[in-house]
Amino acid sequence: MKRLNKTIIWGLAGAMAFANTSCESFDKVNTDPNTVTPEKVAAINLLSFVMLPSTLNVDQWQRQQNLYADTFAQYFSNDKYESNVCEPNDKWNEEFWLQHWTWIANLNEVIRRCDGKEDMTNLKSIARIWKAWCFLRATDLFGDLPYFKACDGSGIPAGYDAQKDIYYDLLKELTEASAEISSNGGKVGIGDLIFQGDMPKWKAFANSLRLRIAMRMTEVEPDKAKAEAEAAVAADGGLITDNVVIWRAENYYQNTINPHYFYAHYWESRLTMSVSMQRVLTNLGGVPVEMKKYYKSGQVPEYADPRALIMYNVTSTGTLASRKYRGRWKGVEAGYTPAIAAEDDNAHKNNSRVGVFFVSLNPEPPENTPPVICKDRWARLMYASEVDFLRAEGALRGWNMGGTAESFYEAGIRRSMAEYGNLIKSADIEAYLRSTMKNGYGTSVKFDDASGEVTDDCNSKLAKIITQKYISNFPDGGFEAWADYRRLGMPALDPFKMPTENFVIEVGGHDYLGSCRRITYPSYEQLHNEANYKKCLNDFGPDVSTKRMWWDSKRTKVVKWEHYRPAQGEPGYEIGTLKDAK
Repeated sequence: MKRLNKTIIWGLAGAMAFANTSCESFDKVNTDPNTVTPEKVAAINLLSFVMLPSTLNVDQWQRQQNLYADTFAQYFSNDKYESNVCEPNDKWNEEFWLQHWTWIANLNEVIRRCDGKEDMTNLKSIARIWKAWCFLRATDLFGDLPYFKACDGSGIPAGYDAQKDIYYDLLKELTEASAEISSNGGKVGIGDLIFQGDMPKWKAFANSLRLRIAMRMTEVEPDKAKAEAEAAVAADGGLITDNVVIWRAENYYQNTINPHYFYAHYWESRLTMSVSMQRVLTNLGGVPVEMKKYYKSGQVPEYADPRALIMYNVTSTGTLASRKYRGRWKGVEAGYTPAIAAEDDNAHKNNSRVGVFFVSLNPEPPENTPPVICKDRWARLMYASEVDFLRAEGALRGWNMGGTAESFYEAGIRRSMAEYGNLIKSADIEAYLRSTMKNGYGTSVKFDDASGEVTDDCNSKLAKIITQKYISNFPDGGFEAWADYRRLGMPALDPFKMPTENFVIEVGGHDYLGSCRRITYPSYEQLHNEANYKKCLNDFGPDVSTKRMWWDSKRTKVVKWEHYRPAQGEPGYEIGTLKDAK
């Protein structure tokens, strides 16, 4: 562990010599012989520095992950920040923007150092793959970005490139980087904080990212999406079969501790389930909920997805909840203003919050025994189950994914359930896969219990795949959940209740009309890269949160779940807010 920390410290020292957004020439770095300059830091240490911060420290995790992606995808509902009413925050945008370019500058330097050196080919490939991972998240947040000439060492502010061109180049980079990995490409070792130099795993990760990017393009360029997806599946090295993770610990650089712990311990408020997620999980799979004596009658569903009460806990005597609110499993509507969110019935402490499973060493402690809080945690960068669902969607569309849509769909569900260990019984998983009971939006689990194939209906096979992908990516895959929501309008979620005017396309609308589609460029960029920023607005369009991504081309449809409510006598009719569903 000491060696790993030393790697991070040296990486930090080198990276601090780099410029940020403007990506000024490296020649301008102070040449004092006693100063640690980029040239004096090993390339692997520069890579180490980038890997940990680019997976987001607790501040950036809260803002970009929880308050943006997770909130817009409705994994959580927040109580006091403008993102809950769909307003991007310029300060948050600026902080991420500046840090992103620092990571890219370091990665470009690693690539430059390795270029032309056979014994550093593998290290170069890792840097290219990680650069693609960083850029994919950035372009899916903002849209068009400086890309091809960003941080190239010229000292000239980079122009913006079209998202389509960025996507095409990301696919090229991942294809080439994966193909160039070889046993003769040199050893990497412990400085690789993700796979510790296991190059076959990097090949599989690159191919899996390529599959993810290809699937983004289904609604805008289906032929390109098909070709890239099939090539990714067939590529040498295969696809990931285990989660891609990175270790987060309290003593690492920039407070990269378990963010779920951080919120619970320092802010005394774990993130709260949205009503939309409550409706997604209630009745899904038809598995009976094991009732406990402190649950309130009518406040906990009789049937729910077996992951539901682990993902979000029932308010109990071990929480900060007011006494009258203990013993219920309930979410908060997305999009409340701070004043409404602060009301007792909506207060986070009085509703179901992210489960202790994600912050505890003993997620199922004996009664009246507090959980053992865990500061350290493996953060999921890509869930293996996501790959199963990507392949399921491709197969459903008639692409050659190496198997059937149903087989990949069920494999993804099993793999997701396995994340929770022995907390989910194998018999419940089998019953779940056969269930035709519908959730609050009319979606069931059984694959053949479907209204159609690739259709907009909430019980189509595509809707089932995306619903299960949405659940399986919880809690670390909010960026993917938000992307699918923009791309397909799935799974069906309630619109935001009180979004700020002009920050969403239609207040109270469905099919993703009630949330924002992107965050805006920071005002910092308007001041420091004005000419390129203005040209971007001419090419890309207005810098507003209602602007669609290039791949977000699916137009508004009539959603059929709007009038769905459980029939009288059907499980769920009298549960929580479902009886009031409109």
